[in-house]
Amino acid sequence: MKPVRKTLTTSGAALSLALVLAGCSGPGVDSVELSNDPEPNSVPSVTFETPLNAEEAGAKELREGEGEEIAEGDTILLQAALYKGSDGTSIGETYSRGAGQVLQLEQDLQDSIPEMYEALVGAREGAIIAYSSPETSGAAGDESTSVEVYEVVRKIPTDIEGDMQDSPRGLPEVTENDEGVPTVGDPDGDAPERLVSEYLIEGDGEEVAEGDTVIANYVGVTWSDGEVFDSSYENGSPASFPLDNVIEGWQEGLKGKKQGSRVILSVPVDQAYGTEEDLGEDADYPAGSLLFVVDILAAVDTPEAPPADEPSASPSPSATEE
Repeated sequence: MKPVRKTLTTSGAALSLALVLAGCSGPGVDSVELSNDPEPNSVPSVTFETPLNAEEAGAKELREGEGEEIAEGDTILLQAALYKGSDGTSIGETYSRGAGQVLQLEQDLQDSIPEMYEALVGAREGAIIAYSSPETSGAAGDESTSVEVYEVVRKIPTDIEGDMQDSPRGLPEVTENDEGVPTVGDPDGDAPERLVSEYLIEGDGEEVAEGDTVIANYVGVTWSDGEVFDSSYENGSPASFPLDNVIEGWQEGLKGKKQGSRVILSVPVDQAYGTEEDLGEDADYPAGSLLFVVDILAAVDTPEAPPADEPSASPSPSATEE
């Protein structure tokens, strides 16, 4: 969700799930166990025999979930932690980034990583799954295979239900195309000088709280010409983001709105990214006032960053090690 973030608080250890899922898991993952039952929103502590060398892809459920069952075609929010197979040291995790990763259980995932797909389908919200693969051999600087641990945070609805109201006076008309994607009409006149945040469809979910992680679909256009500068629909999946890590217009405009709602946001320049002069040439973000249509699919508590010295994995000597 690049255009919405003011800054990206990533570190060298933070993971992109797309990179993590390039690897899989195998028989070596059988030795992986949870050290304890982790608190909500905390990095799981695990143990496993070292060095771990998976000979083929496979997965193991470390903890059963107690929430809704995950089915084919569902969209889910995951948190992930990755460990070095040689000694159990942490390679990175997504919890400290807050947002987690949105994953769709579709044909592409089934074709590319069938073991992970099969482990997720039929699991329940709250499940923790370990995963390792020979394809990760050498990725962490040695010939061991990485241990990947995924927590299924929750299932994410993908549709907003209800009849859409007209846009507030002075804002462009919003319609839907044949795929149900919001389409914003051409802006007419000057952008409002103050933030406008109104329901187009009012849901009945809980309100978004300050600091929550929000999962949303959205379309963003510039007031100056009505051009789409970003869309989660074009990116292929909903976006997840801590509310503290986006532009002020999103922070203020989405706080207090109900989950399951479609919201129109008109964001003045001082609550967006700034003017062309502020941003300079070749800026990655659009200048001026902006307009968004945001479908608030869900909101969850944002995990706190784990202490820097907190161990997350502990190796145990391999039974075959001399």
